[in-house]
Amino acid sequence: MPQFSDDLFLGPAQTYMGTGYRNASAIFTGSIATTTLTVTAMLSGDSLFVGQYIDGSGVTNGTYITAFGTGTGGVGTYTVNTSQTASSTTMYANGNALLGDPAPMDLGVGPLGRLFVWDTIPQALVANNIAASQTPTVAGSITLTAGTSVKSVSSNYGTVLQLDVPRAVSVTTSTAAAATLSSVVIAGTGGQITFTSQAGLVTGQRLTISGTLGGTGSITGYTNPTTYILTAVTATSATLTTTAGAAVVTTAGTPTGLTYTLGVAPQAFTVSGYDYYGQAMTETITSSAAVSTAVNGKKAFYLISSVSVAGATGTAITMGTTDILGIPVRVTNAAYVASVKTNSTLAQDTGTFVAADTATATATTGDVRGTYVPGTASDGINRTVMSVLLPAIAVGPNATRQGALGVTQA
Repeated sequence: MPQFSDDLFLGPAQTYMGTGYRNASAIFTGSIATTTLTVTAMLSGDSLFVGQYIDGSGVTNGTYITAFGTGTGGVGTYTVNTSQTASSTTMYANGNALLGDPAPMDLGVGPLGRLFVWDTIPQALVANNIAASQTPTVAGSITLTAGTSVKSVSSNYGTVLQLDVPRAVSVTTSTAAAATLSSVVIAGTGGQITFTSQAGLVTGQRLTISGTLGGTGSITGYTNPTTYILTAVTATSATLTTTAGAAVVTTAGTPTGLTYTLGVAPQAFTVSGYDYYGQAMTETITSSAAVSTAVNGKKAFYLISSVSVAGATGTAITMGTTDILGIPVRVTNAAYVASVKTNSTLAQDTGTFVAADTATATATTGDVRGTYVPGTASDGINRTVMSVLLPAIAVGPNATRQGALGVTQA
């Protein structure tokens, strides 16, 4: 029987794809004074509801409706989360609404056609809307703070951060507390160096040496430039090792002509939370060894409960959202993507698709359903619509939860 035979869809089949939510969006004329949104005309789309994000000219990024006023979905007033002033203009609302007609799908989608339509309008990515700037000095917990487009909510899992849509997170390193080391002297034969007292150095921090080596002393294998790892660190001394962790042979002396640029100590950040279906999940993201550099995760989180770090970084870090969006059904091959369009453009979108990871989930595997990065950056207005061909394992009498939603999260 072919996977998309008509008789595959004759009866209801519980596939656990139904989530009780759907994307709802609207275009309207409105203005904002302090925390009051006044809607004077509904131009198109769905009704307004609590929790929807509001975008438009002059509207603060991350604004969302917190309560009804005189409006209950249409013309009237609403309360928003951020005090601001926005003159009357065309505004856009989007977010997840409880599924309406024909029926809630909390147990399964029942009889299906051949396409799953994924319709999403993500807010703009923000580098620090999960964790504001902080400098880990020891292993432990990262302080989470709900920033732009992220909500702190009380749930069955405790107080968690809720992202606007399921999406991967990033860890961004800042610049080092000190840019360079000064008055460096080679103090031994095993890579030992001394320098002017410098607070904030940590074991594992990168040091890039550049320039033409002159003066006295030598570093075997040095070429311009070379990056080393600092070990046995104190405020005035450290030992150089290679980035592979091997010993460095040196001769003592005072080199000249060199610059010693400090980098970061890359660390493992373990993100814990839940996906859109309430499955617990974790991901380990190792931060970059380079300053001012972001490392993106691979898994699409919807709720984040905690983040821990394995050790000191030697520089500040932030955590935020990315444009790596989580597809709501398992897509194991790009051939199952029938269509994907964004930004009101008829041409197929030229974004980046990553297929579902079908291996047993761990903290380092990919997303269990697959991800997509739209060709146009998310901004709370651009809509992405993907049509997914659903194979027999995802729908119909022989469907399975794994076929529809991927392997169990871990």
